[in-house]
Amino acid sequence: MRFAYVLPGPGSYERWSEFDADLARMKEAGYQAVELQVADPAQFDADRAARSLERLGLPLCAVQTGGTYATRGNCLCTADEAVRRRTIALLRTFVDFAASWKPVLVLGSLQGARKDEPDRPTGERRIREALREVGRRATDRGVTIAFEPVTHEEVGFHNTIAEVEHVVREADLPGLRMMVDTFHMNIEERDMLAPLAGVADILAHVHLSETNRDVLGEGHWPTAAFLAELERIGYRGCCSVGVYNTRRPRRECISRCMEFLRRQAP
Repeated sequence: MRFAYVLPGPGSYERWSEFDADLARMKEAGYQAVELQVADPAQFDADRAARSLERLGLPLCAVQTGGTYATRGNCLCTADEAVRRRTIALLRTFVDFAASWKPVLVLGSLQGARKDEPDRPTGERRIREALREVGRRATDRGVTIAFEPVTHEEVGFHNTIAEVEHVVREADLPGLRMMVDTFHMNIEERDMLAPLAGVADILAHVHLSETNRDVLGEGHWPTAAFLAELERIGYRGCCSVGVYNTRRPRRECISRCMEFLRRQAP
């Protein structure tokens, strides 16, 4: 099991040197990989990012794809076919990008909300069709898409592990797997550990995010028991730490989360 930290894409920084400084703090703290939030691979300076990561020996373990739901209205459930095709085209671009980098592609927010499609069965059907299309491309390119259960407060469809598991198993595509996020699990799941064993064979990625989305240890997530269960079921992928609600500087969050993980990990 490896630990990574979620950073914004380097284009979100005012200066590239600040991105490099965050990477250096991650390396110093003991993280073994990085996960990036990327809005559009076409606007990502891949060569420069590769140099920054290679300099520190930090592989890119995962890329989040959902940023353009809020900024551009990209969405898979909507009745607007042009928007759906645009979103699928973006995901195909992500797959092509990942074919060389080999990160896991995190897919959750691009499903859309119930305001985008009030009829749940219709929205779910459109999402499943899109996932099969992009999943086939991912399979052909040797890429893994990790479908994420996201809380109903943020996404209108496939909110639980069981719902996402059903979609992944029905599609039966090597390029379409699933992931879990502890923040969303805390809201949607009745048991914080029991569902993991049943999805061990299709679990491609994990997000560690505290119940209040501050640094790990500031909420009530049972981190030690969760990591022990991942170990027990044989999970060997990355666990990416995400801190999205804090007043602390990012570099302090990077250090504090790893200090906490060292005390909790099996």
